[in-house]
Amino acid sequence: MREFRYRRPADVDEAVALLDGDPEAAYLGGGTNLVDLMKLGVQRPDLLVDVTRLPLNAVEPLPEGG
Repeated sequence: MREFRYRRPADVDEAVALLDGDPEAAYLGGGTNLVDLMKLGVQRPDLLVDVTRLPLNAVEPLPEGG
């Protein structure tokens, strides 16, 4: 596995900004096998943005229908 940077953002806006500024970044959250894929060399992000402690416990519809 190659070296990578790790960030734990304080809020959702920071998490989005981190990924927006780095096309080689990936979110790390519960229920994913990203680390396993990194060990196998399938995924090779240079930045992991850990969102496991952010308050992301619901899916809410947007006014435009999204």
